[in-house]
Amino acid sequence: MLTIKRFYAWILAALLMLPAGTVAEQSDQIKITAIFDEPTTAAGFAILKQAYQRLGVDASILITPSRRALMMAETGLVDGDLFRIKRVAQLYPNLIRVEHPLLHGTLKAVVRKNEEHFLALPPEPSRAVAVRRGIIISELTAQNMGMIPVYANSNAQALSLLESKRVDVALFTFVAQFSPLKQKDLANIHIIEEPLAAYDLYHYLNRRHWKLANALPEVLKQLEEEGIKEEILEDFRERQGEWGTQQ
Repeated sequence: MLTIKRFYAWILAALLMLPAGTVAEQSDQIKITAIFDEPTTAAGFAILKQAYQRLGVDASILITPSRRALMMAETGLVDGDLFRIKRVAQLYPNLIRVEHPLLHGTLKAVVRKNEEHFLALPPEPSRAVAVRRGIIISELTAQNMGMIPVYANSNAQALSLLESKRVDVALFTFVAQFSPLKQKDLANIHIIEEPLAAYDLYHYLNRRHWKLANALPEVLKQLEEEGIKEEILEDFRERQGEWGTQQ
């Protein structure tokens, strides 16, 4: 499992990827929340850091549990949230969605070895599914599947629930070709490749920053067209032994 110390080392790596001078304190500053134990957090923040820099804003990050992160952004204790699914704008009226997707992801089911047929069976209300607490796409999908959600505070805990047979299936998010599972985790589990859902992740800002929310889509589009976004993602993929399937 990723440690806090190692996680912040990745955040530092994201900052060091920026051009010289961009880490210096600027007059305009933004603090956004993000979820710990997600492989794409550091990469997503590196992309946004670049975008904010072009607007003359210095962005910083606060790592916190998922629900708390949303509430802090919603109530204005921080300026925004790193990325969430599109529906969050309906659930949190004080958050403005930046109308250009930051990343794309899929939600996949993971079962124990030799139980690959599980999702093809007729649904039973007694079946339990492990979901990350506060990951809205997972919570909604579990609800739609008619299964009993068992909440986990981390990817490692969700996997442990599956391996110990406390749940029948676990739901994991796979974003921008990053895996939440390590190579050593795959010996006794099976990832069902057909996604349960596909979704885009958007950056969100508290509504007091509506001008920034309107300016960011064009900047994010520029980063894509210039190839900078993919360069950042590829750099993190090459080093994802810290996070994902190469460990």
